[in-house]
Amino acid sequence: MLRPTAFAVLASCATAFVPPVREHLPGLQPLNAALSAKEKAEQYWQGDWVCADCGYVYDRKIFGGRYFEEQTFGFKCPQCSGPRRRYAKMVGDTVGVTLDGGDGPILLASGVGFLITIAIGFYISNSDF
Repeated sequence: MLRPTAFAVLASCATAFVPPVREHLPGLQPLNAALSAKEKAEQYWQGDWVCADCGYVYDRKIFGGRYFEEQTFGFKCPQCSGPRRRYAKMVGDTVGVTLDGGDGPILLASGVGFLITIAIGFYISNSDF
């Protein structure tokens, strides 16, 4: 069995050879680097964030001027307690609409598949097998 001092030496040797990841990735800032207000305004979404569950619109003034992206992992919607991942960017009067047509193609394909399923079921129920 190792003595506590030998274990401490082994642990320090093991961590001495593991470099911090952020120092070797170009373009990334250290985790503790504070951004100026101008840099935050350029990097963070300037529009509104809205909760997809209840429609609550995130207001920076209520949360001490914090941008939504600065909220920590445990952030919950103050209205419905929904998790942070349930928020979506609000663009104009639409929420979460993509440039590829949104949900229209998916709904159309689902409707066509449903009608085909009904037609096959009707055909099988009326056939003489």
